[in-house]
Amino acid sequence: MRWLSRVVAVATVFIVVVGLALLLRAKMPVTAVGGGCSAWALFRDASRLAVGSPVKVSGVQVGEVTKLTVSGADFARVEMQLEDGLDLPEEAWITKRAESAFGDSYLEIIPSVAEEGAPSGRKLQCGGQIVHVEEGATTDTVLRAIARGMPKVDRGLDAVHDFAISGRTWASGPLQDRIQSIDRWLAEGHIDKPIAAADDALRGFEARTGNAAEAIHGARATFASRLDGFNRGVTNARTQMRDFKTGLHDALANARDGMDRIDPTVKDMTEVMTAINEGSGADWKGRLGRLVNTPDLANTIEDATESIEGGVHSYNMFHSWLGARFEYYWYSQSPRAYATAELRARNDKFYLIELERGPLGDLPRDEISDVLDNAAYKKTVTISDGFRFTAQFGKTFGHLQLRGGVKESTPGFGADYILGDNQLRLSADVFGSFTQVPRLKLAAALEVIRGIYITAGIDDALNSPGYLPVETGNTDVPIEFNNVRYGRDYFLGATLQFTDTDLATLIRVYGALIVGSLLF
Repeated sequence: MRWLSRVVAVATVFIVVVGLALLLRAKMPVTAVGGGCSAWALFRDASRLAVGSPVKVSGVQVGEVTKLTVSGADFARVEMQLEDGLDLPEEAWITKRAESAFGDSYLEIIPSVAEEGAPSGRKLQCGGQIVHVEEGATTDTVLRAIARGMPKVDRGLDAVHDFAISGRTWASGPLQDRIQSIDRWLAEGHIDKPIAAADDALRGFEARTGNAAEAIHGARATFASRLDGFNRGVTNARTQMRDFKTGLHDALANARDGMDRIDPTVKDMTEVMTAINEGSGADWKGRLGRLVNTPDLANTIEDATESIEGGVHSYNMFHSWLGARFEYYWYSQSPRAYATAELRARNDKFYLIELERGPLGDLPRDEISDVLDNAAYKKTVTISDGFRFTAQFGKTFGHLQLRGGVKESTPGFGADYILGDNQLRLSADVFGSFTQVPRLKLAAALEVIRGIYITAGIDDALNSPGYLPVETGNTDVPIEFNNVRYGRDYFLGATLQFTDTDLATLIRVYGALIVGSLLF
């Protein structure tokens, strides 16, 4: 009868499990909206809405989205199921809202209330359309608007930058030469001499007018003779002006004679240049003309120039990016922070520099000491709080990158495999650890937003986990310093990365804002 007792035991256990499952199912709250009537509305943007998204009135959920379809070419039809007993007017409004910047959206129905004393309007019928739709601003639309505006800001800043460079070039070139030419012209006395002559003339005129006034006041008898002297001065001035006119005419005539004398020379030069251009004759003029008019020499020089330009350009390609990475380790429950910089002097070579701060501190220092009255030795590991650094040189082979040098203050090397436009990066690093087995770190980074990556992986994959006890003595320390965990552990983190183009854009935008705030 042993089989009968086993059947009874199995049946009893099955009945108990089924009873507990039914009891738990009865205790679970019903989240779906049952019964009620349906309604629908047309939205131009139904992003972040899904089947099951809540429908609320005054913050209280009264229904949920049941179906999303495309209506025509410009609208999305959103159908919803509402609770029974809702007394919604036909003029009610519906809008899309979000509980957080990056969370899902929900629908909010805003009943329109009639003015006091006015007759109530018609009610919304089941299966009817909510006509009044208010398109709410979402994070996506705001970010798209900012993205559409940033190229205009960049173009404006580039135009200002180009104008500033052109102005600086003009100021340091033609303007400076013109100022120096004017300064030399002034230093030669072209202005000083006429000013000095005018000053002397004014002083003489002032002296004469003073003498005339004294003469008129003191001796009226000599007034006529003074007037005669003034008349002679005017006559002498006219004579000098006439002589100056004659001298200017003679100088222009001499200049014209000189130009007439060089006309034959200019004519001879014109004939020589024509002969060179046409390549006529068997002398040097013909050979020079053929070299000038034959494009082979110019094409050869142009090809050589382009080759030199390409060679020089390959040595001037310098790209870099700066970033910050945060990792949280699951078993040790400790964070680690990294500051990273990658410098690319050429397309296939780069330098990687990192600073790491974490619970493992600086590089451990081992000490071995004797034990009193014992043949054994005591090993002490001292870990100081500090930074670890990485400095590696790498080379790119297509999608594969190989690195070598110092990794977290120990010798190490690594490899990266990049997929897409740096959207997915798979990394492996081998470097020093607490044990004789090297430390192997495997990581993957996925770009979710431009410049922002989600990272995950396993650290020290080849070593079993363990703990190092910490001798605290009589000093109180935080509980996380009671021991230090090492060995295999899993981590999850995020990376923020800025390229040199991003940094230049940030400097231009925020620099312009700072300058604008200082000026206005």
